Amino acid sequence: MSSSTDSSLTNRRKRSIMWDHFKRIPCIDKNQEKAECLYCGVHIGCSSTQGTSSMHHHLDRCKEYPYANIEKRQKNASGQPVGVGSSPWKFDQDASRKELATMFILGELPFKFVENEGFRRFVYRIQPKFSLPTRNTLRSDCYALYMEERRKLMKYFANTCPRVCLTTDTWTSCQNLTYMSLTAHFVDADWKLQKKTLNFCQIRGHSAEIIGKAVVEKCLTGWGIQSIFSITVDNASSNDLGIQYLKRRLNSWNTLVLKGELLHMRCFAHILSLIVREGLKDINDSIVRIRSAVRYVRSSPGRLRRFKDCVELENIESKSLVCLDVETRWNSTYMMLEAALKFQKAFFLLEIQDSKFVEELSKAKGLPTSDDWDYASHLFPFLKLFFDTTSKVSSSSYVTSNDLAKDVYGLFGMINEYCENEDKSLQEIAKRMKTKFNKYYGNVNNINLNLFIACILDPRHKWEYVK
Repeated sequence: MSSSTDSSLTNRRKRSIMWDHFKRIPCIDKNQEKAECLYCGVHIGCSSTQGTSSMHHHLDRCKEYPYANIEKRQKNASGQPVGVGSSPWKFDQDASRKELATMFILGELPFKFVENEGFRRFVYRIQPKFSLPTRNTLRSDCYALYMEERRKLMKYFANTCPRVCLTTDTWTSCQNLTYMSLTAHFVDADWKLQKKTLNFCQIRGHSAEIIGKAVVEKCLTGWGIQSIFSITVDNASSNDLGIQYLKRRLNSWNTLVLKGELLHMRCFAHILSLIVREGLKDINDSIVRIRSAVRYVRSSPGRLRRFKDCVELENIESKSLVCLDVETRWNSTYMMLEAALKFQKAFFLLEIQDSKFVEELSKAKGLPTSDDWDYASHLFPFLKLFFDTTSKVSSSSYVTSNDLAKDVYGLFGMINEYCENEDKSLQEIAKRMKTKFNKYYGNVNNINLNLFIACILDPRHKWEYVK
């Protein structure tokens, strides 16, 4: 193709692109044709004799053209950073220290890392002018950044007064110290769901009065929050008394909806955990034997290497390997079964090739059999329902309350189906789960009405699940 043809094609493409920013104004005289700018409304001549050069020059000076700054930055792109427009970049020590503090917070890095020799050499190579702070100075910078964000959030609460949903939890560490966290969920002025951790502090114990005072006096009063919609807690008996204490205090502020009738929300994820743990309380020996096989494989690098050889010989394609569960956490048992079921053939091959594997497992409950793997494959989809639901309702990036009624009674229906299962062991698990389920959701009068109100307000559900 000739150069003149290439030039002609290029010009036609430019004219075509230019009409994305202008609208042609009909005119009888072709020599008087005008184009209207889509951004500022100015009329520009666009007759065939003029071409689109006038339109192009107009975009360069149009103040309403939204892509002007982007194009300027692209034209000025070079090895040196350039700000908006064409002003040169300047080094700022204070701004750099603030970004350093932000990096350590987001990365959860230890403060002592700032004094690492390799890190200091790296920063010096990038910007010799930057004076790296010590670990103590960095800690002060992080605290100052926290206080700055705290002031912004307090100002937001004071000016907009959103109705806030609180979530609180307490636990005891391995050092026998009790901690409490308090998280606020609310919808901002732009209808976006927000999650803010208001407090993470050490408290003296789990009693109702201590928890209530910690929430009210240390958190809500300190943040200036009074418009509370609900408080979500787990199902400890001390929390019931703590909610009663909070209800009395918050009613004295006269800010609760329906005088606090809908204040107490029981954590659905925690209830699911209690239901499944009750079902797996007397766990079948099949799971015990599979767990022993996984524990053997994970007990040493040599055994894991032999197991990998079996995986390769069986042509099992998987980037992950087996993982051992924590017996008190049902979700880890689910993940163990999910991984182990992929490598069933590899375990059978390991039994043939590794006499130590047979010898060690025979001392306990024995080797996992085909019936054991069949039992696990039947139990796995049942547990998957609870695992997927827990993952869904535990999310904080989107609203989940509108689906709770659907999830609660959907699981109840599945539990009823498994109560009629041909496998007696699965049947017993489902019956224990049903008994635990009825404790929390069997009586509709004991359920927070927000569970149904949120469902009704969702146009996809309305009364479908409430009936």
